[in-house]
Amino acid sequence: MGELAEEFVEILNKRPLKSKKLKIIDYLGTYYATFDGTSTWKVEKWLFNLIRLCDGKKTFEQIAEHISRLAEVSIEDSRRNLKEILDELERERFISYV
Repeated sequence: MGELAEEFVEILNKRPLKSKKLKIIDYLGTYYATFDGTSTWKVEKWLFNLIRLCDGKKTFEQIAEHISRLAEVSIEDSRRNLKEILDELERERFISYV
């Protein structure tokens, strides 16, 4: 594996899972995320689609490959960007890893 790939060795086979408490609501084409119905976050459609991929079955690498194909970017760019986004989602408790 190349130098960049070494950065991702620990995460490649992890499977992100959307929090069971997280609800995403489509209100007139705008997406909102909430845990309890009182606090909400506006969620862009691309992020909604990404969170839907976090089903606990797909690995980080499978999601990165999917994004790479859809966005027509290199797998390295896809991994790097996906890791940053998933790190933030994990900090906010939107996802965890199984």
